[in-house]
Amino acid sequence: MSAFYSESASPSFYALTAIAAAAGDSIALSRDPYFVSATKPAPERTVALVSGGGAGHEPMHAGFVGRGGLDAAVPGEVFTSPHSRQIFEASRAVAKDGGVLHIVKNYTGDCINFNIAAERLAAEGIECAQVLVDDDLGTDAGAVGRRGIAGTTLVEKVLGAAADSGLSLGELKELGDALVAATRSLSVARRAHTSPGADHLAFDVEEGTLEYGVGIHGESAKETIEQPTLEELTQRMVSELREALTEKFEAGSGALLFVNGLGGLAPLELLHIQAAAHEALVDAGVNVRIAFSGNYTTALDMAGFSLTLTALNEEWIEYVCVPHDTVALPSPRLLPDDFDVRAGRKAENAGEGNGEHEASAGAKQASEWLTRFVETLAHSRAALDEIDQKAGDGDVGTNLANAAKATLAHASGADADLAADLNSIAEGFLNDTGGSSGPLFGLAFQEIAAAAKSGTSLVEGVKEARAAVTRVGGAEPGDRTIVDVLEAVASSGAEDLDAAAIAAGIDGAESTKDMSSGRGRSSYLGDRVLGTPDPGALGMALALALIAEGAGANVEAERERLAALIG
Repeated sequence: MSAFYSESASPSFYALTAIAAAAGDSIALSRDPYFVSATKPAPERTVALVSGGGAGHEPMHAGFVGRGGLDAAVPGEVFTSPHSRQIFEASRAVAKDGGVLHIVKNYTGDCINFNIAAERLAAEGIECAQVLVDDDLGTDAGAVGRRGIAGTTLVEKVLGAAADSGLSLGELKELGDALVAATRSLSVARRAHTSPGADHLAFDVEEGTLEYGVGIHGESAKETIEQPTLEELTQRMVSELREALTEKFEAGSGALLFVNGLGGLAPLELLHIQAAAHEALVDAGVNVRIAFSGNYTTALDMAGFSLTLTALNEEWIEYVCVPHDTVALPSPRLLPDDFDVRAGRKAENAGEGNGEHEASAGAKQASEWLTRFVETLAHSRAALDEIDQKAGDGDVGTNLANAAKATLAHASGADADLAADLNSIAEGFLNDTGGSSGPLFGLAFQEIAAAAKSGTSLVEGVKEARAAVTRVGGAEPGDRTIVDVLEAVASSGAEDLDAAAIAAGIDGAESTKDMSSGRGRSSYLGDRVLGTPDPGALGMALALALIAEGAGANVEAERERLAALIG
């Protein structure tokens, strides 16, 4: 359920005051009736732009008020159209000599109240026109027509820039109508929203399915589909949007792609959706001129997104990209002609990047021991992640497994000795792994590899590893890190990396369950980590046991003990 709404304030007006505060002195807040208006419009603007609608879609519309955007925005309560008085008073307050243009999403309540306000404005001699936004392909059939959804953001951005250039009321309406006709959007969701104060979702979405063509006011879609891969989903959506705009694309100058979050997806997800949809358009022969994503037309906390596709012309491109002074309008940029949307996939397939990929593309033939090292860390991925979820951010196992796989690209061959293999491991962890744990492991392995190469005892290498990790990361024994394992081995009295040394290292890892963390993200959890061993320490103990095996030690009993600790 929704947890962070004030119970003593209107959801709509409380949010409106926050947006006004964020805008500084560039917008003014009216309390009776509720609306916000721009205080510093462009001097060339002769027509006022007014829009609005129910709350729950923030930052639209109030976040779009200011120079280069709207002159006024009128909010209703959550998913409820604003009253005609609000619209009338806001329009009259910002009206200019050239009149007022209303930008209206195609919903019955919005249309009725904006139409009543327009009649009242006309009665006072204020010329008023309307652009009706109906971009939702999910409601392409029916007597009331398509709904207005995320395309509204684009319409308000373009008309805001065009109004600042001095266009007349008639010219702005013509531009807005043409832009709407060349724009279609389609939404999907994997979880409905929760309204303020509600303790349940607006509708149920079965696990593993998507609502395809969902609305932004809690309307479930007409179609429920099995959740496909991201690529399959975006290909279908892009295909349907393109088909609806076929004639517009034939006469246009490429496409604008806009991925809009509905409130419950991570920005990283939206960026993946943008890249996948961009690829789908390129595969279909569409020249993508502008692409961007973000949360602009939301549906409270609905876990979903919409794709908006516009068949551009050159005039619109300038309006889309011109700077603005609003709290939340998008600031798109024109893509360079040589932009390659597949660059990310090419880097991944080439074995580049941060190690979060299968390294097989760049892998060389590896020794039996190195292969076993990689496979063992991969096998421990889920168990270490589960431990880390209790004491960190849940990714230690994944990071170590990915780093281990990256070592295969540095393998020295099937006949490599332990020193060469340790060097390969160090390079993989140091060069191909992000974060902190991977590189620190790599630094430790680098010191152990140097000992193996020089013929020095591997325990001496562990001592150097402990010193290096402390120099770089600052951790000391007792801080609940890999240093507790390295210190335990280094001070075990063992002359080489044998069963006794590994047993001491496991003791060091197990002892971390009684320590409050002094380093890393788990340090923010205080005593909540007590009772759970540090997953990084367990990973280091496992790696050292594998290295000991590679050096010929019999550590079978110690491996069994580790398996019991890790799970």
